[in-house]
Amino acid sequence: MQDFASAAMVRLLVRAMAAHGLVPPPPPPDMDGLAASHVPLAYKRSVVEAVLQQGGLGTLLQLAQRVDLLAGDPVHRALLGASSPPELMARWQRLERYVHSRHQVSIKASARGTLVLHHHARPGVSEEPRPAESLAVLGVLTGACRAMAVGQLQVEIGAPGGSYQQAVLQTAPDGTGSLAAPTALLNALAAPGPHGPPGQVSPLGHWTVRWQPNDVTAGAPRPLRLQPSAGLCDALPWPPLAHELARHVLRDPAALHSVEALAQRAGLARRSLQRSLAQAGLSCRHIVAEARARMAAQWLLDSQHGLAEIGYACGFADQPHFTREFARHVGLTPARYREAFAGPQPVRPC
Repeated sequence: MQDFASAAMVRLLVRAMAAHGLVPPPPPPDMDGLAASHVPLAYKRSVVEAVLQQGGLGTLLQLAQRVDLLAGDPVHRALLGASSPPELMARWQRLERYVHSRHQVSIKASARGTLVLHHHARPGVSEEPRPAESLAVLGVLTGACRAMAVGQLQVEIGAPGGSYQQAVLQTAPDGTGSLAAPTALLNALAAPGPHGPPGQVSPLGHWTVRWQPNDVTAGAPRPLRLQPSAGLCDALPWPPLAHELARHVLRDPAALHSVEALAQRAGLARRSLQRSLAQAGLSCRHIVAEARARMAAQWLLDSQHGLAEIGYACGFADQPHFTREFARHVGLTPARYREAFAGPQPVRPC
């Protein structure tokens, strides 16, 4: 089973592992790199297992909150366009539906400043999420809330009224840092058996999120905080040469950007450029396509331009080429990506 949400999660965890001195497992030989929009479920689970072996559940929770390491990714921009935890959940649920995720987060109850959430298998899926998988999803959602500057955020892990001690995620007294809980308590909640029959959702899949609502901004459009266009690929784990080429493409994505032109830009012979990029598992074609897809994603979210205009401005040969390449790098067609994450579009004048 493959899905886009898993790909985003894998990219986040692998980058976070590297940033924190941990060693991620190598991707399978038949996988088209971490830049692919789909990755095998087995590889996602191997990454999670590597985090558990090297750091434990507490480390997994901390790494999953590093959503800043996805800066520039379309899913990062789409999620962080939310203005409140309820809107974030609506965007996350749309993402789950569009990518046909095996698991989902349901809202069991809501009140002002409170959401009671449940991470569980979709109807027709027999396998419930593993405790570590639920904790990873919770990490991403809490990391996104932190990035949105949600005030007085607190998360209780475990179903309300359960026969076990709930874990409470809290920030440092000064409000900085990631949300953390005692590792021993997380291990106890993840242990099989004592919390219910086999196949039942682990207590780590039940969350109560509390925050301080902001009366001034609640319901108001969230101001755009766009990363400069030339830096849309900066968060990718690429060598300096690839970043230099990506920034060059992003400054004018509609240009031809042939291998010869990029080699001239880099001051290298064509073969030398190709060999240097191949050592990092990259090619000129991949860099150009990734940069164009990210630019197109930004236009789709932040403008009301038509798809044909955006595809043309971003350098795609025609509409089928735009649709095909965008879906290959992002996981959704341009139309479905905009529909899922851009929100209602104002009527354009005739």
